[in-house]
Amino acid sequence: MNNVTRINWIVLAYLAIWSWVDGFTTTAFVLTVLVSFEALWKPFVNSSLAVKLFGTETMANVLGQQKNVTGRHQ
Repeated sequence: MNNVTRINWIVLAYLAIWSWVDGFTTTAFVLTVLVSFEALWKPFVNSSLAVKLFGTETMANVLGQQKNVTGRHQ
């Protein structure tokens, strides 16, 4: 994890905690969902469950591993 990513995580977590403490429940809920989604996304994308749910071709597109296929326009 590089420094920019680490700072982004710290800021998001701080804002989520501050929002809960200060009573901004809607903002706090949205930030908490965002942080949770970001934290769980990378392990999920690289899992076999994602491939089973969305298929090999879709996951290759998501991961940027799409190989050139003849007959498709670039």
